[in-house]
Amino acid sequence: MNILDIHTHVLPQVPGSALVCIGCGPIPDGALEQGHWFCAGLHPWDVTEDFDSQLDTLKVLLANPRVPAVGECGFDALKGPSHDLQEQAFVRQVQLSEQFRKPMILHVVRDFDSVIRLRRTLKPEQPWLIHGFRGGPEQMNQLYSHGILVSFGLKHNPESLRQVPSDRLFLETDGHDTIVQTISLASALRKTPPQTIEEQITLNTTHLLSPGS
Repeated sequence: MNILDIHTHVLPQVPGSALVCIGCGPIPDGALEQGHWFCAGLHPWDVTEDFDSQLDTLKVLLANPRVPAVGECGFDALKGPSHDLQEQAFVRQVQLSEQFRKPMILHVVRDFDSVIRLRRTLKPEQPWLIHGFRGGPEQMNQLYSHGILVSFGLKHNPESLRQVPSDRLFLETDGHDTIVQTISLASALRKTPPQTIEEQITLNTTHLLSPGS
C-alpha cells in the first residue's frame, strides 16, 4: 500500500503515497488507473437535511477497493449544521463503516466528548482515527483508552507527537506542504531517523487500511 500521508485533499506526486479525501466524490479522472488511494465520506460541514442522497453516493464509492476508508466525517462545534444533524449523519456513516469493514477518518473540532460517547455506545469493530490532532498527551491517551487513534500534521502539540507510541504514529499534510516536512518534524522531535519514521508510518497505515495485513 505504501501510504505515508494518511490525510490530504490533493493528489500526491507519487501515486499511492497518500490517502486522498474526496468527500462524496467524484474520483478524479484517471486517478484510479494511476494507483491513487482515496477515502470518501460526508464532512460535517456538508451535512444537509436530505443527507440520505449524499449517503447513497457514498455507498457506491465505498464499494471501490481503492477507497479503503470512510471519511472525513465527524463533528464540528464551530461550523456546519446542528449537532443533532451532524450526529445523525455520523452514526449512519459508522454503520457504513461496519457494513463495508473500512476504518473511519474523523474531523473533530471541540467535540471529542461526542466521539468518545458514540465509540462507547455503538461499540464499532472498525478503527477510528482523528486527523489533524492538536491536543496534549492527556487528551491523546484518553482517546487511545477508548480505541480512537490520531494523526499529526504540521500544526500539533509537540509533546503529544514526541510521546505517541511508534505503532500508533500517523502523519498527514491535510493538503498543505509535503509529507517530507511533517516527517522531518517528527524525526527531530522523536530523535529518530526520517527513514525509520517513514517505515513505521507505512507499516501503521497498512495495518489500519488493510485489516489482517
